[in-house]
Amino acid sequence: MKNIKKSKGFTLVELLIVIAIIGVLASLIYPALSQAMGAGSKVKSMNSASNIAKTWLSYVKTGTKTRIVTGQTIYDWAAALARGVDDFNDPKLWILDFDLPVIEKISSGAAMPKFVIDRKGSNTRLDPEFKSFPISWAVANRTDPNAPSGTPLVWTRGLKPNGEWDANEGVFKREGGHIAYTDAHVEWYTSLRDENTGQGLLTVYGETSRTFNIAQAIRGGSGNILKSSVGFEE
Repeated sequence: MKNIKKSKGFTLVELLIVIAIIGVLASLIYPALSQAMGAGSKVKSMNSASNIAKTWLSYVKTGTKTRIVTGQTIYDWAAALARGVDDFNDPKLWILDFDLPVIEKISSGAAMPKFVIDRKGSNTRLDPEFKSFPISWAVANRTDPNAPSGTPLVWTRGLKPNGEWDANEGVFKREGGHIAYTDAHVEWYTSLRDENTGQGLLTVYGETSRTFNIAQAIRGGSGNILKSSVGFEE
């Protein structure tokens, strides 16, 4: 009679060793993966801010003519640019897919909008799906096309008057955010306060003094800041 060899399974000790090795590998890989994902999100944010600012700049300055983009809401402001520039109708520039309120909106079953505005012949309207989504940016409404080059135009949502980004509303939480200026250059800030002197990194609009409050750095102050409240209703 032949002996039947039974396959030997893992012992409890061996299983624990394997689990421990997986845990160590995960602890080594996860920080690097998170860092790479974070860097990718910042690049996407920077590119979107740059595209919005460059489009605004090309639209408000055409030859010798200048225009001022205005809106009652940030959705209206985005729609005004989309109407003025034919190929600027991509909502993904305004809705960053790594932004937590956007993720929550999509998780609830909502589809990412396809357009900022709907076009039907010569008629246009603000896309209802776009209007229902959180916007990842705040903008300076009624910005003068001839404003100084250091004037903020668009910045990642959640920036507070104290120059810090809000832990709840901030796209990158407290880590910081991007600001695109009227000359279309974009910078990343962890804070709008100089870490050594505490002095503001922005210039008060129409003056030479410094400020960390972005409302003081734009034309019209806080009354001209447009941002989305979708996703943050109480």
